[in-house]
Amino acid sequence: MKLILGINAHHADSSACLIEDGKLIAAMEEERINRIKHYSGYPIHSIKECLRLGRKKDSDITDIAFNTNPLSNLIPKAQFYIKNLTLKKNQFSDRFRKKILIKKTLFQNLNLNKNIKFHYIEHHLSHLASAYFPSGYENAIALSIDGSGDFVTFALANCKGNKINIFKKVFFPNSLGIFYHAMTQFLGFNNYGDEYKLMGLSAYGSPIYFDKILSNIFKKDKKDLFRLNLKFFNHYKKGFKYIADENLIIDQIFNDNLRTLFSIELEKDKDQFKKDMAASVQKVYEYFFRKILDKIVNEKISKNIVYAGGCALNSSANKILTENNSNFNNIFIPFAPGDNGGSLGAAFVVSSRYKLKLKNLKTPYLGNEFSNHELSNILDKYNYKDKISYELINNENTLFELATKLIANGNVIGWFQGKMEFGPRALGNRSILADPRNPNMKKIINMKIKRRESFRPFAPSVLSKFQKEWFEGNFDNPYMASLATVKQDKKSFVPAITHIDGTARIQSVDFDLNPRFSSLLNAFYKLTGVPILLNTSFNENEPIVFKPEHALDCLLRTDMDAIFINNYMIKRK
Repeated sequence: MKLILGINAHHADSSACLIEDGKLIAAMEEERINRIKHYSGYPIHSIKECLRLGRKKDSDITDIAFNTNPLSNLIPKAQFYIKNLTLKKNQFSDRFRKKILIKKTLFQNLNLNKNIKFHYIEHHLSHLASAYFPSGYENAIALSIDGSGDFVTFALANCKGNKINIFKKVFFPNSLGIFYHAMTQFLGFNNYGDEYKLMGLSAYGSPIYFDKILSNIFKKDKKDLFRLNLKFFNHYKKGFKYIADENLIIDQIFNDNLRTLFSIELEKDKDQFKKDMAASVQKVYEYFFRKILDKIVNEKISKNIVYAGGCALNSSANKILTENNSNFNNIFIPFAPGDNGGSLGAAFVVSSRYKLKLKNLKTPYLGNEFSNHELSNILDKYNYKDKISYELINNENTLFELATKLIANGNVIGWFQGKMEFGPRALGNRSILADPRNPNMKKIINMKIKRRESFRPFAPSVLSKFQKEWFEGNFDNPYMASLATVKQDKKSFVPAITHIDGTARIQSVDFDLNPRFSSLLNAFYKLTGVPILLNTSFNENEPIVFKPEHALDCLLRTDMDAIFINNYMIKRK
């Protein structure tokens, strides 16, 4: 037996996964358990949870795959250090030390077999593998774009059979991901992972600063796809903090030269400037994304494309690739394209090297689940007993009808079912659901639960068989990877999920992948004639709920109307 543990550690969104003889049997993000968003330390709880879910012991593990290889790309690293002689000790040396010492940490925390094998898989190879192997394609061109990993910020690969051959890289400090992150900070969104706020805000502005950004913040270079003008950045300088540990601490990436560049604009209407700047940043990113796609097409390697890396979470830009694209026959973006998915990719690479047939790679439902018996014991605990009322509904159809009637009557419900999703999106098992027909629903959810910025849209889940009837394009979108345009004649029916620019980040729901959520959507369709639900993550400014207690606590501290956990309908007293 080959039992391969995949690990992403000392990088954002630490995680673990477990593959038994080629079959992916469990995957977990550390933040779900320790409740620290984007936790980047050592994922000990995730490792132990994966072992529990797989019913395996520590000593059963035969191989451990890390989604990093600190010894990779030594020549460009050396050139960078020689060129920047003032750099003595910075974020790179500290993270290098932590990654090298992780073996020791594992032996201290787990009862590992002495014959266990360790594999260091380059960061971007892990990203590429996380997209290529689940795609099921015999061949593909693979693309990875992110902030930085193992000194690389961009990679292109030719994939065939079980081989991934990287033939193009862009090295740190030039990075589209870092550019986007810097501009996110510049607009006042300072938490790690806030890029989606800039993306949502961009639809409200006009890209009037496109030329100014392109001509100043980037340098023209015929050899490279993109090159930053480092005059505006701090991330390559001595003393810059990028601490990937228990808390992800990132210093200000941009410097005062950026404020000077936009000094006149900053003195005007600040709200409008933020909207127009967001629109301009998004358009600049899309300019380079188109440039990259043009290069890929010119390579004529394959008509199949797979895409991962943190920038693959830019669903607005992904629309360029997915909507009416005649350059590719098949497009695949995985459910965890970011660093959390690196644990998967690293384990896939090791599995492929053993020539194991990889299985169960397309389902994101890889986490924990709870029985009705376990739930009954939780509901009867003293701290919930006097605060909630609940009903066990054994008939599935009755359960779906009750939930859909609540939703159709303007209520907001929590939906906690089956195995937890892996990745950044709530895909129908740990979701908050509402009626997309209600024009006030976005405001209602924010008042009741989310309390987030008004410019951020909510996503729809749609039955796959109705997707083309309601949305433009042909891209099958089970993981909310890309925006799609809501069809003109349908916008008035679903205002709560239609963004100001007429788009929505859809999840296409198929019965085979998620029969329970599909059945709920079908019940709503029978009741209303609309095969769509508003779907947002089951949380309140915290990681997505991990266990029933988190869901119950969320119900009690917010104005959510009801939650459904397995066959239980639960309300506040």
